[in-house]
Amino acid sequence: MTVAEIRSQFPQLNEKVYGKPLVYLDNAATSLRPLSVIRKWDEMSSALSANLHRAVHAIANRATEEFESSRQAAADFIGAGSAEEIVFTSGATQGLNLVAFCLGEMKGFLKEGDEIIIGEAEHHSNILPWQFLAQRKGLTIKVLPVNDRGELRIKELPSLLGPRTRVCCIAQVSNVLGIENPVSEIAAHCHEKGCLLVVDGAQGVVHCKTSVGALGADFYAFSGHKLYAAPGTGVLWGRRDLLEQLPPYMGGGEMINTVKWSGSTFAPVPHKFEAGTQNMAGIPTLKPAFAFAQNSAHLPETERIMAFMPEALSRIGGLRLYGTPTDVSARIPLFSFTIEGAHHEDLALILDKMGIAVRSGQMCAEPLMDRFGVTGMLRASFAPYNTLEEAEYFVESLKRAVKMLKD
Repeated sequence: MTVAEIRSQFPQLNEKVYGKPLVYLDNAATSLRPLSVIRKWDEMSSALSANLHRAVHAIANRATEEFESSRQAAADFIGAGSAEEIVFTSGATQGLNLVAFCLGEMKGFLKEGDEIIIGEAEHHSNILPWQFLAQRKGLTIKVLPVNDRGELRIKELPSLLGPRTRVCCIAQVSNVLGIENPVSEIAAHCHEKGCLLVVDGAQGVVHCKTSVGALGADFYAFSGHKLYAAPGTGVLWGRRDLLEQLPPYMGGGEMINTVKWSGSTFAPVPHKFEAGTQNMAGIPTLKPAFAFAQNSAHLPETERIMAFMPEALSRIGGLRLYGTPTDVSARIPLFSFTIEGAHHEDLALILDKMGIAVRSGQMCAEPLMDRFGVTGMLRASFAPYNTLEEAEYFVESLKRAVKMLKD
C-alpha cells in the first residue's frame, strides 16, 4: 500500500486542530484506528451483541466464533505454538499484572529472599506489579542498567543472575528510548540460570516482526490500542506448561469447570484466566488490526522518516536525543528528547496549537527520567500513516516553538 492509500483508511486524519490539519505523532501512546477495525467494532456492537461461549442461540454462537477466531489470529501473528497459549486481557498492563500475581501464588515457585531483575528503562506497568509481588513475598529487586546511549548493559546481566533469581522483566522496545533490546540474548542468559523471562511487547509488537519462540520469552504481553485495535484489548502469551501451572488470576463465570461448596475446579487454559464477560466487541478488532500491521510493515516512507529525523533534530541547538543505539537498525520511529531552556510541556502545548499531537512528561518511566537527570521529555512517535512531509513540518514547528519560548 502507498502512504496515501493507508491514510485514506484512517478517518481521524481528516480532523483539524485549531484550524490546522492534524499531525498525529503520539502513536506510542495510542495508535489511530483504520476503517477495518472501526467496521468490525460496529458489526460486533450493532449485529452480534451477545454473551460468549455460554448460550446456544445463533447470535451468541457467531459472537463466540468471532472472538475465538481472533485468538488463532493472535497466535499466528506472534508465532505462538497454539491458540490455547493466548490469554485475552484488557492490555499489556493487565497481562503483566496477571503474570506477576500468579507467579507469586504458584506452588513452590517463590521463597522469601528470591530475586527479580527489571530493566532500568521499563514502563511502570513492568515495574509496579513486580514491586507489589516483592513486597508481598519478601523478594529482592535488582536493576539491569542502561548506558548513556540508552542500551541495556547486557554484559552485566550474568553477574546479576544468581541462584535465587527467579524472574527477569524486560521490554522488547523501550517506550521512551525506542531501542529494540536483544531479547533472545537476554533469554539465553536467563534460561542458563533457570530464570524466567517476561517480555513487555507493547511497543515491539507494533514495529518488530515477532516470534515468541525465536525471542525465547516465557511470557509476552501487548496491548491492542497501540496496534490499531480497539482500546481495552490485549494479549498475554505464555508457555503452555507454565500457564497450566499458574493458578487463576480472578474468579467468576466462564473460568470454572465445577463449583461446589466443597471446592471448585477450573477450566483449562486459556479460559481459566478469562473470568467474567469479556470485551465482546473489542477483541474481534484485533484480527483486522493484525492484518493492517502486516500489510503496512517496512514502508519506504517510514525509512525516509527514520533517516530524516535524527539528522534534523541534531541541528536544533540545545537538543539532546535519548536512545541513540550503536546499531541504528535497532531503533524504531520514536524520538524522545529535551531542549535546554525549553520545558517539554510548554513545547507540547505550543505544538498542539500548530496541529501537532506529541507526548510530554515522564511517559510512565520515572526511574529512567531519574537516570538521565530530567523531569520529563518530549516524544514524537510515528506510524505507517505518517509522512515525511509531516516529519518536516514537525521539525520546523518545533524550531518555531523553541524560538517563542527563548525570545
